[in-house]
Amino acid sequence: MMFGSYYWPLIRRLMLATLFAVSTYVSAVSTIESVSPEQLIAKVHSATEVGLSWQAPVSIDDIKGYRVFRDGKRIGRTKETFFVDTNAVPDAEHTYYVVAFTRGKNRISSLPSNSDTIKTLSSDENDGMRNGSVIRVGIARLADHCGTNDLNEISDEALDSCMDKLIDHYTLQQGLEDMQAYVARYRRQEDAKLIELGKRLFFSKALSQNYDTSCASCHHPAQGCGSDGLSLSIGVNAENADLMGLGRSDGAVVPRVGRNSPQICNSALWVDSMFWDQRVRLREANRDSEVGRVSTADIQTPEIEVTRLMNAEVDNTDPLRLLMAQAHFPITAPAEMGDPSSFESPQVYREFIAQRLSEQWQPHFNAAFGDDQISFIRIARAMSAYQASFLFIDNPFFNYIEGRQDKLTADEKRGAVFFYTGAGCANCHDGVMFTPERTRGPLYPQIGAHGVADGNFKNQFRMPSLLNVGITAPYGDKGVFATLERVIEHYSDVTGSLERFYGEHETCKLPQFQHLSAAQCDTVVGEAGDYVLALNAQNRAASDRGDDAIIRGFTQQQVNYLAAFLRALTDPKAMAGSDEINALIPARDGGPDGHQFDAIDKEGNTL
Repeated sequence: MMFGSYYWPLIRRLMLATLFAVSTYVSAVSTIESVSPEQLIAKVHSATEVGLSWQAPVSIDDIKGYRVFRDGKRIGRTKETFFVDTNAVPDAEHTYYVVAFTRGKNRISSLPSNSDTIKTLSSDENDGMRNGSVIRVGIARLADHCGTNDLNEISDEALDSCMDKLIDHYTLQQGLEDMQAYVARYRRQEDAKLIELGKRLFFSKALSQNYDTSCASCHHPAQGCGSDGLSLSIGVNAENADLMGLGRSDGAVVPRVGRNSPQICNSALWVDSMFWDQRVRLREANRDSEVGRVSTADIQTPEIEVTRLMNAEVDNTDPLRLLMAQAHFPITAPAEMGDPSSFESPQVYREFIAQRLSEQWQPHFNAAFGDDQISFIRIARAMSAYQASFLFIDNPFFNYIEGRQDKLTADEKRGAVFFYTGAGCANCHDGVMFTPERTRGPLYPQIGAHGVADGNFKNQFRMPSLLNVGITAPYGDKGVFATLERVIEHYSDVTGSLERFYGEHETCKLPQFQHLSAAQCDTVVGEAGDYVLALNAQNRAASDRGDDAIIRGFTQQQVNYLAAFLRALTDPKAMAGSDEINALIPARDGGPDGHQFDAIDKEGNTL
């Protein structure tokens, strides 16, 4: 008895310690088995402010809140699924994650969410009103910056010194700071509820005349940074309305949509115009506008009603106004979403579509606008806010400009050197936007319903930005080139490329048309081949430059160098499957009214 009473306190402490260890183990196991918060996304707002958003873990009930961590240290907590860090360090990389926790004495913490790393702005002195576009005449000479006229004579060790001089010559560091400040300005004004409504509308087939097409049918985030991977898009009357990309067909040999579907990514970076043919643009002469700078000039569109509406009811300082104007026109394109010809005007048709939305949409409009009124101008604003959130500019080349030399391989550096010197690419794709937002040659092959006399100024179209170009194939206003290498070969010898495209029936080799017979492929080309070849001959005859001046004659190695560099302009977060891309796709729940475009590919896989 004395033995037991002497040792009892010790035994009790040992039992309690054992129970505590078991309890801790069980708690640890439950934590390990729990689902963490998902899709944490960090966005730079300024030099010291970073916005965070995430999705709640689906298998933890009674969540009380979230702990927020920056660089491994807890910096705050919130009950919401968003948080703004207002104490970030300027010009610094920060890594964030969050942890969920439950209520009560037996509080359980989730596993950490995914982490996301960003780099803050160096300062807040930049007004963010310039997108990084510039326009110059002439290109740098290789010998002046690299000490030789032979690209292959430059040693791997000397490439960085050579590139530093070119970065300085083309003021790329300043251009990048302008673009980053521009994007940060957009991030600061993002409205999560408006973007959520816009996302649902963008994926809604209820906006099409026959409930068979959505904006996402041709601009899906999981394909080409907001495109469809087709040479010529398929809009209305698709045989499978939920199929996106290769395999989508309306049963016709020649698609009714006559152009390639451009990417949505970075569409908010454009400050001068929208569409391949610039049919929505600022009413301002080029000589009066500073390239790459936000302007308050009036907007001009193909419809007087839309032009008056935009200039009368939308403030000319509204960052969404160009995208809002653009959003009016796919809705009323007969081949794309709907035919307004039986209505008094296209604008009357748009309001008909808006009022046709069921009452299930009213709570979503109320959340975004404060009341449940539905109008097309509100639809356009919400979809524009969603499109403007597709900002992807963090790529290896921009990292290199900031001084991280290990971000590019030797081949990518040689491609960059060649791009800015001997290749002549920077004549048209200058600045960090890689376009001056102007139309300019050379002539591209044409096919399809708009293959003859399409575009502005004899088949010239707005020069695209090269950001994320590595994932946006096929290329050109008609999607005529399936690879970057083939695009570069076209610039090497335009005449030879056009003759090769039509002579070797390259249309049949494009993924969208590979299943067609030779005769059917000829039908897709139609009269475009003869028209383009004749137009090219006229252009050559009118030019004061001989063929030797036009033909660049790139070697295969030079082509490979340039392609390697161009692929280094892709933001990894713009790739399908990233948290950022997945966050742009709504839950596959049919949407508010059951008309959501829940896309599948030709194998039946969900997108």
